[in-house]
Amino acid sequence: MNQRELEMCLRRAIDILHTRDEKLFSVKASEWAVAHRLAIYLEQEIPGWDVDCEYNKQGQGDVLDTKVSAINTKRNSRPDIILHHRGKIEPEHNLLVIELKKDGKNSDLKKACGYTRKPRLNSRRKYQYQFGLALSFIPEWEFHWYANGAEISPLASP
Repeated sequence: MNQRELEMCLRRAIDILHTRDEKLFSVKASEWAVAHRLAIYLEQEIPGWDVDCEYNKQGQGDVLDTKVSAINTKRNSRPDIILHHRGKIEPEHNLLVIELKKDGKNSDLKKACGYTRKPRLNSRRKYQYQFGLALSFIPEWEFHWYANGAEISPLASP
């Protein structure tokens, strides 16, 4: 799946979220509540991928390790939403990592970029996502896309 297709699916999922779950926004629910519902709609929009919230594992079988932060390799990490094939660490099996924040002012948004970098030699972090997205929703939706450790332009029109 390319960035354009991914962004179109994400925007449709956000439209569904606003239609079905507007109450989350009117009561100012936590980002976790919004992330959960967005993940459900992404799963419907992008079949064939596992969509998980707060997933903290990498690898499979006896080598199932705790996911390591993309910024600080001494810390464990739990991305807000990921689209992946569970148990696989190669980039073709790790499509998208989303860091979701209410207002986009949190430094955690940089993690979305870090998850798209190639792991360093001898790093505990073994995965690399094809795309990263720092996504905030107050006062309106804001998208910051990343690939190969650098910010890239959004493709779909708002």
